[in-house]
Amino acid sequence: MEIFDKKIPSEVIQSLIIILAAFVLYIIIKSIIKRIVNVKSEKNKHEKNRRKTVLVLLKNVSKYVIITIACISLLAIWHVNTTALITSIGALSVVIGLVFQDLLKDILVGISIIMEDTFSLGDYVEINGFKGEVVNFNFKSTRLKSLTNEVRIISNRNITEVTNYSLNKIMLLINVNAPYEEKYETIESVLKEIVKNLSKDEMFDEIVLAPGIEELSSSSVVYRISAIISIKDKFTAKRKILKEIKITFDKNNINIPYTQIEVHNAK
Repeated sequence: MEIFDKKIPSEVIQSLIIILAAFVLYIIIKSIIKRIVNVKSEKNKHEKNRRKTVLVLLKNVSKYVIITIACISLLAIWHVNTTALITSIGALSVVIGLVFQDLLKDILVGISIIMEDTFSLGDYVEINGFKGEVVNFNFKSTRLKSLTNEVRIISNRNITEVTNYSLNKIMLLINVNAPYEEKYETIESVLKEIVKNLSKDEMFDEIVLAPGIEELSSSSVVYRISAIISIKDKFTAKRKILKEIKITFDKNNINIPYTQIEVHNAK
């Protein structure tokens, strides 16, 4: 083939065709995978995160498979003995397997995590004592980011214990101390008002006043408010509840008990 009176080797043309075909094939396969996994159709948050994880991994696998096939095809076009190369790779695979045992363990554990749906991208988990959101996951490692923004990268082979807090909502328990001087009916009415105001917040799946009195302490009567929330909202929810308690108690002229010390002068 000639371009501007210059002859272009057929190997160059074929190489460009293979590279273009590989790129188009990857786009098509990625589109098919996205349609099959169909993340948007799932309403359940955990299942949606799991599908996102599978989608990312399938895209990566298909990309590397296409790159591998394209490279072998390119080598064949440039008259490299690919048969001998593939045979050599097969012979080396045993040695590679021994050398990269840890990598193989990481991959096998990564596959197991996906198959057993242990966790997905976006889940809040505790792995080997470290709590955080799964911000990245692949066949080699898992990356967690804590609520205070520390990031820990854990090799999949080292994942021995996993607690997934995203599978279910958690129950937040808040004890409310009220003075003995106030009537039970008055405190209960005020606490119901607090719960009613907080229930309008979408953060709370459910928020209720526990029936009766939780405890009679040395300086106060203890009541309890319980809320069903996401683990990620734990600290924010606690602050909102405490703020609402303080505002409502002040509005109703109810003092929150605190420890007092009486000092007597000796005569």
